[in-house]
Parts: sequence; structure tokens; C-alpha cells
Amino acid sequence: MKILIIGVRWPPETFIRRRIDALLEAGVRVAVAASAVAPGNAASGPVELIRVPAWSGGWLGRLFTLGRLLCAAFLRSPGGTPRILAAAWSHAGDRTGLGQWLTRLLPFAGVRADVAHFEWNFAAVDFLPLFDLLRCPVVVSCRGSQIQVAPHNPARRELVDGIRRTFERAAAVHAVSERIVQEAEALGLDRTKAVVIRPAVDPQFFIPAGQSARRSAQLRIISVGSLNWVKGYEYALVAIRRLKDRGLDLFYDIVGDGVKTERQRVLFTIHDLGLESIVRLRGALGPEEVRDELRRSDVFLLPSLSEGISNAALEAMSCGLPVAASDCGGMGEAVTHGVEGYLAAPRDTEALAACLEALAFDPERRRIMGRAARERVLRDFALPAQTEAFLALYRSLAQPATRALAGAAQLQEEAL
Repeated sequence: MKILIIGVRWPPETFIRRRIDALLEAGVRVAVAASAVAPGNAASGPVELIRVPAWSGGWLGRLFTLGRLLCAAFLRSPGGTPRILAAAWSHAGDRTGLGQWLTRLLPFAGVRADVAHFEWNFAAVDFLPLFDLLRCPVVVSCRGSQIQVAPHNPARRELVDGIRRTFERAAAVHAVSERIVQEAEALGLDRTKAVVIRPAVDPQFFIPAGQSARRSAQLRIISVGSLNWVKGYEYALVAIRRLKDRGLDLFYDIVGDGVKTERQRVLFTIHDLGLESIVRLRGALGPEEVRDELRRSDVFLLPSLSEGISNAALEAMSCGLPVAASDCGGMGEAVTHGVEGYLAAPRDTEALAACLEALAFDPERRRIMGRAARERVLRDFALPAQTEAFLALYRSLAQPATRALAGAAQLQEEAL
């Protein structure tokens, strides 16, 4: 079985890469169509890497790229390339957008797969013609803000129509939580197409530290996530300020990076609240470094305004940390209030501070909740179970499609 994953960067996000590696170990062939490839990462090993170049730069460079793609497409698929040309013209509407659509679609000439999987809703909208061109079942993933936030932006209302069209054409829609399914239904998802497969982490990699590793009078709080407004760091920082004003001895690490303007916004908030001595922006760290920082911490803080289910929170739980989190998206499906941690309403800085304060003064409660968090991950969010769920989904879609294609080929032979 061959799976084509579309619309990711290379290397992809850690949670996607873990799943790709698990599929490869299960004997599945994997191709990845990447719109951005990091320097020095062209060699993809067992993964077939399909580069989808950007339609950018000067006209001469774009013309050269387009010519190269056309030649390669005709060599790979002389019969299929005209279909791509027709689809590009149909979606471009005029010559202005034709080059962009051709650049986006030509890399897929001659590509064959049993199932295609768009990891993000936006990618499915951007590559809408592939639903017909690939001639295989298509899965679309729904994760968080692309369902919960972007469609409600008045400046991006065209996304709603695009998302509806992808839902109509998809053979299955993967959602990371039941809450995401409910919100996707409001955008036109047929519930019978929805398959909930929750995020997963590797509990053999994200393992707790020994108790002696975290014995300190100072409460160490950590958040992991990109620096953007939807992660709610301003609300976290206000909660930290409240705790400092109450005399708590604490330190707060924020692991993650973002565009310059987002980083400046968080830095300004830190300065404005007078938290420079107890808050540190760590930037982006590798998986091993993230794990080590989690194991040196006491509490994981998730102040997000939108989440499907936070992978970062699951990694912290796997490391035995209690969680103080916004009750947004599907987080209530991962954290039971008072068991693995505490939940607070989004943007409620006083409630978030109260969650942290309850954990600050009770090391035994942190230990019990951290142990419960680890057990919850082992029971409901371990990587092997997620891999089996995706394999079952892919097989259920690929087998009927394979039989249909075989039947069509047989009919064609009989007609000849």
C-alpha cells in the first residue's frame, strides 16, 4: 500500500514525522509532496519526496521552473499531463493564474497512490483539482485553528466554500477530537465521513524524570508551542504576573519560535508586565531538548485559545507533568479536570492562575496528577494505537478503490 501525504514541509512537524516513520515500519510506502524543503534535507531515505515549487521570484525564473516541470511531467505521464493542463486552466479562469496552478499541479504527473492524505484543511483547498486528478481516495485532516479560527475571519470567508468542497469530495475526514468533528459539521462535514483518531506520542521517548531531578523550592512552569496569538501567551503572562504578586517563587520557560512580529509582541508583554527576571523565551528546540526541558519542569501550561488536542501537552503528560490548560477545542478529551491537571476557560487569567497556584503549594498533588497524566497517555494516546487506527482507515479506503480500478481494467481488456 502506498500513501501520498500532501501539503507539508520537509522535514514535517514532529508529530507527522513520527507517524510517517511508524507507517514505514509497518511496511507502507510513503510519498510526501512538500511545498517547502529545508536546505540539506533533499535526501529523504525511504520516503519518496515530491517537490512542489513556489510560484515566486522573477518572471524568467518562473518561466524556467514551469518549462522544467512541463518537460518532466510529459516524460513521466504523456497521457496524464493534458488532464493536468486542462484542470489548471479550469481553475485559473484566465492566464493570470495559469502559471501558478501549473506549478502547483505538474509535480503530480504520473504519481500513483492507494490513498492521498491532506494533513491540513488549507492544503486540501489549495490543491482541490487533485481530488479528481489523482484518482484515488482522499483523506483530509482537521486539527485546530484551520477549522476553529480561520473560517470565522471576515477577510477569509472564501475558505468556508473551499473547506465545504473538500469535505464533499473527501472519502474520509480525519479529526483529532470529537469537538473538531462538531465544529467541522457546522462547515458542511457529513458526520458519516468523520473518523476521530486522536494525536499520539511515543511514551518510550517522552519518559518521566526521577523525582530527585525536580526537587526545588522554585516552581518551574513550561509551555511549548509556536509564538502566535492563538497560543494565548499574553494570558499566560498575566497569570504569571498574578502569581508573582502573590509572592510565589516561580520561573516560566516558553519553548517555541515564530515570525519576528509575534516574538516582539510576546517580548513586549514580558517587559510591560515586568517579568524579565522570571520568564525566558527559549526559541525552537529539537525533540530531545524539548523532552529534557519537560523533565526539568514541574507543571505544563497551555494557555491556548484554539486547539484540536495539543501534541505538546501530551508530550508533557507522557513525561509525568500535570497540566494547567485552557478548556478549548478537544483539550477536555485529554485532560480531566482534577485528575491529570486543571482546566480553565480560555482568556480567564484568574482561573489559570488559580490552577497553577493549586499545584504550586502541593508537590504531592503534582506527583499524583503527573502519574495520572502518564497513565492517561499510555492508555489513550500512545503511538502504536494511533498507527493501527490510521492503517485501518487507509486499508478500508484503498481496498474498495483497488477493486474498482481492477474491475475497470478488466472491462477495458474485454472491450478490446
